[in-house]
Amino acid sequence: MAGAWRTAAAPAERLPDRVAMGVLLSLFPVPLLDEVIRASGRADRRRRSLPARLVLYHVLALCLFTDRNYEQVMRLLLNGLSWRSHWIRSWESTPSAPAISRARARLGAEPLRLLFERTTLPSGGPGTRFGGLRVLSLDGAALDVAGSLENSALGYPAPAARFPQVRVAALAEAGTRALVDATLGASVVAEGVLAGRLVRGLGPGTLLVVPPSAGTPALLRLAGRQGVDLLLGAAAGDPPARGLRSVPTARGRLLTTLTDPELAPAEALAACYAARWRIGPALAWLRAVPQGHGITLRSRDPEMVAQEIWALLCLYQAMNALTCQAAERHRCTCRRPPLPDLFH
Repeated sequence: MAGAWRTAAAPAERLPDRVAMGVLLSLFPVPLLDEVIRASGRADRRRRSLPARLVLYHVLALCLFTDRNYEQVMRLLLNGLSWRSHWIRSWESTPSAPAISRARARLGAEPLRLLFERTTLPSGGPGTRFGGLRVLSLDGAALDVAGSLENSALGYPAPAARFPQVRVAALAEAGTRALVDATLGASVVAEGVLAGRLVRGLGPGTLLVVPPSAGTPALLRLAGRQGVDLLLGAAAGDPPARGLRSVPTARGRLLTTLTDPELAPAEALAACYAARWRIGPALAWLRAVPQGHGITLRSRDPEMVAQEIWALLCLYQAMNALTCQAAERHRCTCRRPPLPDLFH
C-alpha cells in the first residue's frame, strides 16, 4: 500500500556514519528548524508520521550520505534521534521511499532556502581585507540532475547531453570561505545573469573576485552602479576593458577597477585571485563518496532539485563553520563567529 510503513534493509552501520549524523543534528538545532518551517508556512496542521522537522533533517542528511538510499538515510537519522533522546523515543520501522518522497514534496524548497539565509554572514562580517575592502569571491557551477520528464524542463546543456542541468551561483567570503548569498537557475540561465542577482545585494567597500565566465559587460556596469570594486580573470583573447587596469601575471591576465599600482600591487592582486573560493570543489568536499568529477543531484522534479541544492548549501555552510571553529582553536587564519551564535 502506498505510504505504508515497512522495515528497510538495514545498511551496515559505520562509526563515521553515526558520528556524521550526530554532528548534523548538533549543527541544526530544533528551534531553528521549527522557526524556518513556521516562517515558510509549512508547519504541520495535523499529527503526521513524517513531521516537517523530521523531513527537513532527512533532506539535509541525503546530501551528506549520497551513497545511501532514502530508507537507509532515514534509518540512520532515526537511530541518531533515538540516541540523542537517550533512547526515550525510538522507531522500530522505517517509512517507505514513496512516503518519504511525498513528505519532501509537502515540505517544498522554501524552508531550506530560509534555513540557508539564517546561516549566512551579515554584510561586513569578519574575513579577509584587501586595502580596507572586504574580499568576496563569486563563482558558479552547472550541476547534473536526475533524468526525468519533470527535470527536462530545466534544460540540457547540449543536445547530446545525458542529463538536464541546473545552475547555481554563490558569493563566499575570502578567508572564512563562508557563503554570503546564493541563487539558482535553469540550465538556459547564463552565469552572468545569476551573478548579476548576487551583485545587486552588494555595495561600496567590497572587492569582488570574479571568474572569466561571469565577467560580462552587464556585470561590469552593474558593479559600477553599486560601487563594487572588481578583480576579474581575463579570458585569452579578451580585449582590454575600458576603465579597467590590466594586470599581467604568471598564469594569465587580470582586470581590476583598482587602478593605483601602489595601493594594489600586481603581486598582491595575483595572490588574491589565486586564493579565490570555487564552488565546485567546495560542494564536492561534502560528498561522502566521490562521484567522478561532477555532482549529480538525485531529485526528480525542479522543486525538489531546488530543495536539494539549498540543503547542500546549508550543509556546506555548517561544515565550513565547524572547520573554521576548529582552525581557530589551533590559531589558524580562519575567523568565524562560534556556531551557537550563528545558528541559534
